[in-house]
Amino acid sequence: MRRTGDLGDMPLMVISADKQPADWFDLQKGLATLSTDSVHRVIGGSTHLSLAFDKEDTRATSALILEVVEAVRNGQPLTR
Repeated sequence: MRRTGDLGDMPLMVISADKQPADWFDLQKGLATLSTDSVHRVIGGSTHLSLAFDKEDTRATSALILEVVEAVRNGQPLTR
């Protein structure tokens, strides 16, 4: 994260699983500070693996990714 530097106002969405160690959430929150247009979303009841393999969690993950795509396409910020 430190090597990445500043992303300016590039849209950034950090998506986290709900069931993670507390220090992991701190790292995820830190990632969200890399851009002035960022949000951190936690998918409730999810695990890291379920974000990719559970139907409901993958739908939630995909919907959040589409939010970023739409924001970029429409020139709108994520943080509204």
